[in-house]
This record gives sequence, structure tokens and C-alpha cells, in this order.
Amino acid sequence: MPKPIRFAMMGAGFIARPNGAALIAQPEVRLVAISNRTVSKAEKVAADIGADCKIYQDWLEMIENESLDAVLINLPHYMHRDVFITCAKKGLNIIIEKALANTYQECLDMIQAAQENKIRATVCHTQRYHAVFQAAKSFIETHDLGPLRAVSDHIHTHYFWDGRSSWQLSNEQSGGGIALNYGVHQLDRVHFFLNQRTVQFSAKYLTAKEGYVIPSSYTMMGVGEKGTPYTINCTGYTGPHTDELRLVFDQGILHCCVKGSGLYESGLYFGDTKSGQYIAQPVSLAADHNYYRQFAAAVQYIAGQSEIPPVSLEWAAEMVQLVELGFREQ
Repeated sequence: MPKPIRFAMMGAGFIARPNGAALIAQPEVRLVAISNRTVSKAEKVAADIGADCKIYQDWLEMIENESLDAVLINLPHYMHRDVFITCAKKGLNIIIEKALANTYQECLDMIQAAQENKIRATVCHTQRYHAVFQAAKSFIETHDLGPLRAVSDHIHTHYFWDGRSSWQLSNEQSGGGIALNYGVHQLDRVHFFLNQRTVQFSAKYLTAKEGYVIPSSYTMMGVGEKGTPYTINCTGYTGPHTDELRLVFDQGILHCCVKGSGLYESGLYFGDTKSGQYIAQPVSLAADHNYYRQFAAAVQYIAGQSEIPPVSLEWAAEMVQLVELGFREQ
């Protein structure tokens, strides 16, 4: 039986619970330590996910003291570059939460460190693993829909809720608030279906939430290298949560509803001219297993069972670059 991959996890914020639980659910993995500046938070995460592991306050002390094969980085965006490079220099393989970094240049520095130290690294872009998007991919592959003509993606979320981490409300620490935090999510899932690199891009970021200086909403517009246009909208105010993506093909429209809001139930819908309406399609995967699917693919790559990262550093860097291009337009 192969030796387990010895992981340490950095950060005990909100995302550490689903990420950590999905990581330790992989049979190849042993989680040996968690670090967090507030030790009690790391202890709580360990208890919540059922991890019997050491707790550290200092991530650097943790990677110096423990015999590790890999790390999971769940830290705030502004820490990603330096922590990633330090871990890469120690020869540790890396799974890192999105966004890869706050700036495209930081992403390039991380890519260089990974290449120079010959490590394996992949990025947590969870949205593509959602059951609805996986069902949409399968539907596209098994139906003759013709060329993809347009993509539209819309999220409405109460971004400024009381539990939002303070670093996410700082432009300097978060890289631009909702524009980077949610923007790379939406860009990733749009490109997951687009299968084209963006050759034209424009964006408008609106700062309209009283008392805050970070963007509160955005609109992005792009064109893929094959000429397919897309639009992305995200608004961060109060109101029913909305999360949906539409794919317009020659032979019909796929509507992906991630979050039911009263207009639609969560699910996948297909409509064409003949039917004149959207009809619900089967979604076979468990709706709450997207993190597990993500980490199954990531760990398979880290273990050397696959030579292609599920989400490469280069891909994740391009998502950051597009958000950055939008800021340059402001």
C-alpha cells in the first residue's frame, strides 16, 4: 500500500472547513497539522472536520517542524505569493485556494517558483465542480447543439454580510473585494464552457456601498479567440441570492441554475424553439460534493496519478489578469 501524502493546512477561515473536510476524505491523504494565527480557530476547524492533527500558530514553524509532502493554502490573498514561494523552495507540492494572488505579476512569480523547484501545484476553482455545471458539460458532450454563440453569467449575493472577513473588505489585502473574490469564480466557470482564451475584454467596477471603498458590483464583457462573446454580472447588495449561467447554442439554450431563488429551482434546464420552454434535465451528481470532486482531482495530480493539473497555475493567473485589466480601465 503506498505511503499517505502528508499534508499541512494553512488558514482556518470559512473556506478551511469545506476544503479541509474534502482533503481528508481522500484516502491518499494524511493531514498532520493545521496553522492559524488564532490557535483556537484552528483547533475548532480540526474538531469540526474530524482531523486528529497538530495545531500551530505560525505556518512557517509548521513547515519547518513537520515532515511534509504537500500543503493546502487557505490564507488571505495578500499572503499567497510569499507563502507559496517559501513552500515551493522547500520542495512541497501545493494546493492553493483561489484567487491565485492579488496581481498578475505575483502569479507569474509563483509560476516561476513552481517551475524552478519542480513542484506540482494546482488551484481551487470550485465552481466548475458543481453538480449543475458537471451535468451541463455532460449534456453538451452528448447532444448536437451546434456552435456556442454566447455566454451570460449572473450572481447576486449579499456580499457585505456581518461575517465577512475584514481582509476581504480591504482593497489592498483582497486585491479588489468582490471583483477579484467573485470575479475569478465567474471567469473560471465561463471559460470552463467557452474553451477559448479571451482576446477582447472590458469591465466596469462600481463602488457604491456606503462606508466601503472596495467594489460592490461589476460587469465584465469579453470575446473568446473563436469570436464567442460573454457577459458577466455580479451585484453585492441585499436581495434574494441569484446564481445562474446561460449558454446559447445554435440549437438551443442551456440554463444552469446553481441557487434556487423562486424563479427557478436549482438545476439544469434546456430550451429550444420547438419546445418553446425550458425543460429540467437530469443532474446525477450529489449537489453537496463539489469540494470532494475538486480535491479528488487535485490529490490525484499531487500524487502523480495524473500529469495534467485540474486547474493549472497558468489558467488561474489568466483569470487574475483579466480582473486586473478591468481595474486598469477604471
